[in-house]
Amino acid sequence: MLNQMSVQKYKAVRFPILYIAALVTITMGFLYGYLKLPPTFDTNAVFSDTVCDTSGFFIFALVAAWFAGNDFLTRTIHNEIKAGYRRFSLILTRTVTTTTMVILLHLGYILSTVIGFSVKNGFDTSLFTVVNLFWLLTVLIQVCADICIVMFIVFSLKKATSAIAVAVVFAFIAFNVLRNFISESVFRLTPFSLAQTSDAGTLALSAVIAAAVIAWTLTATHFVFRKAEIK
Repeated sequence: MLNQMSVQKYKAVRFPILYIAALVTITMGFLYGYLKLPPTFDTNAVFSDTVCDTSGFFIFALVAAWFAGNDFLTRTIHNEIKAGYRRFSLILTRTVTTTTMVILLHLGYILSTVIGFSVKNGFDTSLFTVVNLFWLLTVLIQVCADICIVMFIVFSLKKATSAIAVAVVFAFIAFNVLRNFISESVFRLTPFSLAQTSDAGTLALSAVIAAAVIAWTLTATHFVFRKAEIK
């Protein structure tokens, strides 16, 4: 599996879509912080506003689905199976790689927003708190769960174009449409909403639900893929 992870890392570093997505999200974050956020905010308020922001998650879903789905298009998955690699290791290495990519994109969005705000209004250290650290860690666990769902879509469909289309539509509906209309329900505790407050109870429940989603989706992905015919 270490060899597989090395290959996935090599591919990720040379994946042009990742850099395009990074440029888009960083630009969006900087402009949002510079142009949109009021000067009455401090950096803690900027962090609170962006750490749970899901408006660009359809971009993250596209990156993850494209990266993993392309291996079906190029028959890389087929060749790895023929070489004797276990199917679960194929799933896990791509899940870890795409999750890392998306986490970096989300962190880039948060950081660029803080920088954009600070360039215009000055920087303060109010965001550096233990509470914010736990909030961020909870959100990152939720991001992992979300990308596990994207990987379930990819390995279920086994086609790059279909996986990308379904993943983007799924992300847009779950992270934008549903969040806007039913965010006050139990939906706010799911990974699709990202933790919107730093309340300890909310963070704890959100983290537990996200961990359960990770376990369930990895199991489900392995179940649907373990005997699937790969051409």
